Amino acid sequence: MTLDASRVTLARQRAGLSKTELAHNAGVASRTVTTWESAGAPSSRLNQIANITGMPPEFFSSTKIDLLEEKRVFFRARRRSPSTLLHRSTAFGALGVEFYRSISEYFRTPALSLLDTETRNSPQDAALALRLAWGMGLAPVPNLVQMAEAHGIRVLGIPLADVKVDAFSFWSAEGRPFIFLSRVKTAERSRFDLAHEIGHLILHSDVTRTEEATDRQIEHEANIFAAEFLLPTESLRAKISSPPSLDTLMKVKTTYGTSAIATARSIYDAGVLSDWGYRQMLATLTTRGFYQGEPGSTLPYEKSRVFSTVIDHLRSQGLSVSDWAKTIGQRPDDVTGFMLGQALHAAPDAGTDSNPGNPVGEKQPPTRPTLQVVK
Repeated sequence: MTLDASRVTLARQRAGLSKTELAHNAGVASRTVTTWESAGAPSSRLNQIANITGMPPEFFSSTKIDLLEEKRVFFRARRRSPSTLLHRSTAFGALGVEFYRSISEYFRTPALSLLDTETRNSPQDAALALRLAWGMGLAPVPNLVQMAEAHGIRVLGIPLADVKVDAFSFWSAEGRPFIFLSRVKTAERSRFDLAHEIGHLILHSDVTRTEEATDRQIEHEANIFAAEFLLPTESLRAKISSPPSLDTLMKVKTTYGTSAIATARSIYDAGVLSDWGYRQMLATLTTRGFYQGEPGSTLPYEKSRVFSTVIDHLRSQGLSVSDWAKTIGQRPDDVTGFMLGQALHAAPDAGTDSNPGNPVGEKQPPTRPTLQVVK
């Protein structure tokens, strides 16, 4: 019996090890590790490889796992991230797909509902078309994590070891859209990251990145999509008829659940702020600390309805998240990270609080994804 080659590869990548480093730690030649990752490793090496990579032995007992090609992944900050970090994050992406497959074995998750290619004329058009398709009109976007889940997008967290990566997304080999988010940014900026990644999934599913210029272009388009999706130009023009005061900008930011900097930019792009007024507003915001964060914000991170439901179900069966992680061959800390940290803060009513992170001010469309236990 041999350990599956793809799982040996993924365990090494998740640990951030090169083949040479794994070989050194295992006391074998580099070519031996190459053989392990092409033809499989002997079962006698199970405990050693598990200890070196930090993966539970149960992880290696399953069959082949789909490895992600880095070129298939959209990273929020690809150019600012070292290649070793991107490789490790890609490994987390593959593990996240495996993790979500475990959820799908027990729960019937919502069907995919995104845009057809015919609606992708421009980032702005695509953003407004998605709002229409998801029944939002021009209202502020409610809990975007749950909104995405309700329409078939798998939203997960990035395990804490890789917080330097802001966010990333990809389409799995099975045709499922996945988005991974960091919880280190403010709640407002995390919402923008999520909208940005949704833009990638819609606009760039058929894009092949061959050079840095392509990366810059698609990142710019995803930013335009996110801004229009969260802060529709038509809505801003209807609400703000003259250059806004700082107080007005703060009210708009709170209503739409966006950062002060992103709000100022959208108001400027809507033609309500002049070049000079925009520069002055940015200077004021920077002086008051809004370039680095959102001083005074009370907006909490958005919770996943999917993970709240899973946690409630596990609790009803007398199981902890750590217990479940072992049964599915995943590290408990990785599972906690994938679940957006909710396993650390689960309260008895975690599954009933559908939207603790809504922007306020207007009636919101329903966003809860419906999950049914199938086992």
